[in-house]
Amino acid sequence: MSISIEKQGSCSVIVKGEFSADEIETKMAELIKKYSKQIRVPGFRPGKVPKSIILSRYGDAFKDEIRQEFLSETVKKSIEKMPELEKAIYMDEPKMDKIEDNKPFVIEIYAELKPQFDLVKYDGFEVERNEVPVKDEEIDAAIEDILVRNTSLEERSRPAQKGDYVEVKFFEGDNEPIPMIISLDDPEYLNFFDTLVGKSAGDKVEIEADFPDNFPDRRLQGKSGKFAFEITKVLEQVKPELNSEFFTKMGKPDGYTEQDFRKEVAEYIRQQKTTNADNEIREKIIEELVKANPIDIPKKYLDARVKKYISEQWDISKIKQDELIKLSAEIEPIIKKQIAYEFIAEKIAEVEKIEVSDDEVLDFARNLIVSMGYSPDLAEKIYKTGSEEFERLRDRIKRDKALDIVISRSKITVKPLEEKTVNDNSEKNEDEQKSENTENNE
Repeated sequence: MSISIEKQGSCSVIVKGEFSADEIETKMAELIKKYSKQIRVPGFRPGKVPKSIILSRYGDAFKDEIRQEFLSETVKKSIEKMPELEKAIYMDEPKMDKIEDNKPFVIEIYAELKPQFDLVKYDGFEVERNEVPVKDEEIDAAIEDILVRNTSLEERSRPAQKGDYVEVKFFEGDNEPIPMIISLDDPEYLNFFDTLVGKSAGDKVEIEADFPDNFPDRRLQGKSGKFAFEITKVLEQVKPELNSEFFTKMGKPDGYTEQDFRKEVAEYIRQQKTTNADNEIREKIIEELVKANPIDIPKKYLDARVKKYISEQWDISKIKQDELIKLSAEIEPIIKKQIAYEFIAEKIAEVEKIEVSDDEVLDFARNLIVSMGYSPDLAEKIYKTGSEEFERLRDRIKRDKALDIVISRSKITVKPLEEKTVNDNSEKNEDEQKSENTENNE
């Protein structure tokens, strides 16, 4: 056999393995000898079946086995010749001839390797960071959202209005009536049940409708025709007031005030905005890193990553070919930047001698699992030490640490505010607020 490795560019090679007709004949003879005693042919004793009959029955299977064995040898010998191939980032399906009598057998494998490059720069970048002010209207909106999520339904003796809920009995044929609650605050329901607006408890209503297969209430999904309902209750959504009763239900301590609540909500918003600002900084630094350290990204590896990303985000079978081509073109620059960053961060980790212990990987895995709503115990089952998934997490942590180093060595300027965004009312101290509350109560 002969192995040759031909460079196709800075990151790609073609591995070629060639096996002579004599090698094929020798390998075929070995297989015939190996299996001859197991082959059963009527009229012949085990081990005495003529070679011609064995080849007529099993020749194609033997050739397939030889092809696979030669492929394994080609991969093994090529890695011995070029160790970098063991960590190839992309390999095409091998091109293999059919095995023919008195002809050599050739295998070709196209492979792409990690690009080799020198770090030009990974410190001293200058980026701007936005301040993270919390506006009064943001606090008000967040509090309103909390109150809405804590609304209760209270029965009313008036006709139903938009925004209410109605409790009904749903009649389907001669079956027993089914209790159901219908939201008159949800457009999906209002499209079908707007006739309930203005009706009171005890009223009977009949509607004609074609409910879609994805209707929120599965009891009505895909059904069509006339439907009878009897209203049993009209329920109004009642938001809680910001008072001691509400704060107690929220688990707050005695003496907790509305001002305390506003401060807590403001701090939560500030933390969220700070996290977003931190992420923006990381993205800006990644942009600078990629610009400062140009890398040739292997084309087929890039295409494979784009395809993988799209298949994870969309159902490709439902995307037309022209739309898929357009989507791939839009996604490609994003994936290209991500790949470049991964290679650069990996190189920084090597230069800075960044290490990540198994315990760090497991801690990261547990936090990741918990953030997805699962038990941390699941981490060790999914990310088994030494597994491919485990090592991918280790690489991710290394990249994060490398980026932290780059950020720590960069100049980050805080962009000043152009206007005051939090009014004096939210700045009042607790005593002033308590005094106002007392006056209002009086």
